[in-house]
Amino acid sequence: MKHVKTLPQSGTELPSPDLSEQKSATAKDSDTPLAIEVECEPTLSPATNITKIPLLWNKAANDPSLSLQELEALKKIGINTNIIKISSDLETDVQDIVNKKKGKEWKIKFLGDDIVLRHVGLKILHWVNRFKEIGDIIVQFDPGHAALPWAGFRFLLKICLAKQETVDTILIGLEKIAPLIDRCTVYEFFYLHVDNTASQNLEKSILRLYIKILKFLAQAIQSNSANCFAENPIKAVFTTEDISDDLRKIEDLGRTPVMTYIVATRMGFERLQKLLEDVHLTVLPFGPRLDTIQKNLDRARKSEILQWISEIPYTEHHTRISESRLNGTTDWLVQREEYRNWRATSASKLLLLRGTPGAGKTYIASSVIDSFLTTPEKLAYFYCNRAEPSRRDPRKILCTLIQQLAQIDLGEGARLLTHVVDIYEKREEKGQKSAQLSLAEARDLLVQITDVYPQITICIDAMDEVDNDTRIHLLKCLNHVIQTSKNVVKIFVTTRMDVDILNQFENFPRIELQPDDNVSDINKFVLAKVQNSIEDCLLLHGNVSNEVKIEIYNVLCQRCKGKYLAALQVSFLCEMQSESDVKQNLTTLPDTLKDIYNELYNGILMQKGSASRIALNAFRWIQCSKEPLSSQTLLNAVTVKVDSTGEFSQTEPARIKQLLTICRNLIILDEKLNTFRFAHLSVDEYLE
Repeated sequence: MKHVKTLPQSGTELPSPDLSEQKSATAKDSDTPLAIEVECEPTLSPATNITKIPLLWNKAANDPSLSLQELEALKKIGINTNIIKISSDLETDVQDIVNKKKGKEWKIKFLGDDIVLRHVGLKILHWVNRFKEIGDIIVQFDPGHAALPWAGFRFLLKICLAKQETVDTILIGLEKIAPLIDRCTVYEFFYLHVDNTASQNLEKSILRLYIKILKFLAQAIQSNSANCFAENPIKAVFTTEDISDDLRKIEDLGRTPVMTYIVATRMGFERLQKLLEDVHLTVLPFGPRLDTIQKNLDRARKSEILQWISEIPYTEHHTRISESRLNGTTDWLVQREEYRNWRATSASKLLLLRGTPGAGKTYIASSVIDSFLTTPEKLAYFYCNRAEPSRRDPRKILCTLIQQLAQIDLGEGARLLTHVVDIYEKREEKGQKSAQLSLAEARDLLVQITDVYPQITICIDAMDEVDNDTRIHLLKCLNHVIQTSKNVVKIFVTTRMDVDILNQFENFPRIELQPDDNVSDINKFVLAKVQNSIEDCLLLHGNVSNEVKIEIYNVLCQRCKGKYLAALQVSFLCEMQSESDVKQNLTTLPDTLKDIYNELYNGILMQKGSASRIALNAFRWIQCSKEPLSSQTLLNAVTVKVDSTGEFSQTEPARIKQLLTICRNLIILDEKLNTFRFAHLSVDEYLE
């Protein structure tokens, strides 16, 4: 395989960033082509079934859209075609920069966001390391692949460091470009070896992207030479409409992991496909600083401190919701641009998901939480619930978040952060260890803890269920954490359309949950609900013809605007006694939660004997009890009678199945927490 190289200033090392030497060398080689000219494109081994890989970086460097000034700027770089050495040297440079800033607040204002540069540096190190692994595979087919952009960034960093100038904006540019280089390198290898329309279109998109990257490098070099390097080159190059379209096309390919996996398997490069997944995930080493970990606590002492912080069983709340979520639902969220940008940003940011009652917001929150629980990223979460005082109290919510973030698992059992242990021991010394954290103390402690981790993520479901009178305090605390933390804090919040929540978070991105967003989720839910009702013999004792089953499914999918409404409508149909009754009622099913609640409540009142009284007693106890009652306590309480003289009497306790039946599915039994509760917040609101 013969390559003809006509690179200016090529060699084993990058040139010293002496601008006078660069200038003379540039003048000397001004008529020399910049890129590697290939006499014949490299061929791959027959086992891979690939005939060629186009050298798109060479095409980009020789594209006529590059101006003479840009070409002159790029010639200053000097290229070493050993991509493994270039990426290793760049990794060392970035690591040195990050280490020098360790423990310091290091932010820069960019496009309206306060970017945490240490977080940017960690992501760059991740992507450079991935490129080294990708390069180990690619190098046998294209030894100098992507040498130009990597060398360009190292050249820029060296110039800035030599001139004692900031490298902040260069790091932001590298953060945006590094994952694109990684992904496009793999896409070139997987998809551009065949001659078809799809491959040709993808090649054009990647080529345009490469040209834009070179333009950024050239403009950055020019700006730096003029001592005016700022965010302008990035804004000018990467915010135009045409490049946004190319980025979307490449992103679309990144959202087809199944296709990528099939191609990789056929080619025998499963490792390359796994590296591509790692580039998308961007899982960083998000562990805490070791000097913040308290090491000498036995299990009892540690448990004592954790219980002091919070006694709310948050894991049980999540387990119940997560286990009831259908597989394959809520997947649409990860495709939303707002969500992807929130996950990818190196700035502290809140993402608000707003939707109507019964739209499935809690299931979406559980899906987001599960996606983080499978990664090393530090996560804290909370499910608010208006029915439980402790779950609608801003102070207790913050304390539960602190309890989760204070625990560190180093493989030797969980340990605690010194920040938390110190506060508890100071209380203990003063004989005040029973005194819980105040709201202000919890807020400040949360900020201290966020400074321990390079990044933390907080998920809060049903913010609207926090007490109206105190909710503003929680909203302001979260805003305070975002604004004052030295490191990256990402917060995901679900809520109804409450105006006060929107006003507090108006400057943050949000997703307005529309009926069309989760249509596929609702359809899957309806199918599962109908099928389960038949299998459990709840719908017509399990004797439902396929024709009626299909009709039920089609009608409910067309009419339902939320999962909970769909569940109620299926329950309503379960009261029918024949298929003709089912078909007739399908056309008159209530279309809103209020309408269906009216139907169910009237049915409860019309029940014979003591059934209606027991049902109303159950509603009152659940609504009015200060804390959730155990299931047996409620079963005993609902059968108590008070006569006109104030005397109490009681028949035998109600049974679980009996109570659920006479309450017409408006309450459910939470077996994990051993308590009855309303099936949905909207039930509580309706009964009020």
